[in-house]
Amino acid sequence: MKYVKLFSALAIIMAIVISPTTGVFAQTDVSVAAENTDKQIYKEKQQVREQIKEQRQDLKSKLTDLQNLRNDRLDTNSKIDVVPSLEFSGKVTGWAVIGGQAVPATFDLSGEAGKIGLRGWKITGTATAEIGDRNVLFDLQGHTRGNHVSLKGTTSEFDSVIIHLNGYFAPVTDDAGSFALAFHRSAIVNEQTQIRIPLILVGQVDTTPIGDALPPVSDSVDVSADLTAIFN
Repeated sequence: MKYVKLFSALAIIMAIVISPTTGVFAQTDVSVAAENTDKQIYKEKQQVREQIKEQRQDLKSKLTDLQNLRNDRLDTNSKIDVVPSLEFSGKVTGWAVIGGQAVPATFDLSGEAGKIGLRGWKITGTATAEIGDRNVLFDLQGHTRGNHVSLKGTTSEFDSVIIHLNGYFAPVTDDAGSFALAFHRSAIVNEQTQIRIPLILVGQVDTTPIGDALPPVSDSVDVSADLTAIFN
């Protein structure tokens, strides 16, 4: 009987001793598994970040290549020897965005244009910009293709300041020789300080043939059908 009680007591003691140890091992296994999971998640996040970084660098490189290609094309067009056949003058007005605020802006445009191919024109001229209390004269060069117009301007007053005027033009209905202009992807840029002033400009220019050149012909268009289709 004594031995039975002794063995029972020993069994109880061993159960008490072993039980916490088993719990510790179980908790340790859970902690290790959680730590491994966290490490795997962190590793996967790092891989995703690296992939995004590489994609951004690749996209940046492609955009740079496209910009260089565009600049080369503009440079090539500017070197083409074209005899001007039209004079133009007019005005665009709108806004220059400075410090997050829209400041009234006016550009007086004048110059000459000569035909390039079937749908293109080479343009040279000037733009007198009035923005706030500043007046700056820009020398312009550029081209049109279809209804797209792209101009670049420099000024002798500020070596590091250039202007980009990009947008669309179209002949004005029932007003031969007049063209509506809309510059939206446009800006004045200080290349030294990297300050950029976005421009939003709309207006009109009138053209006059030079010498015996024929004025540009724009067919009269009945817009009523298109308006009816849109707003019906």
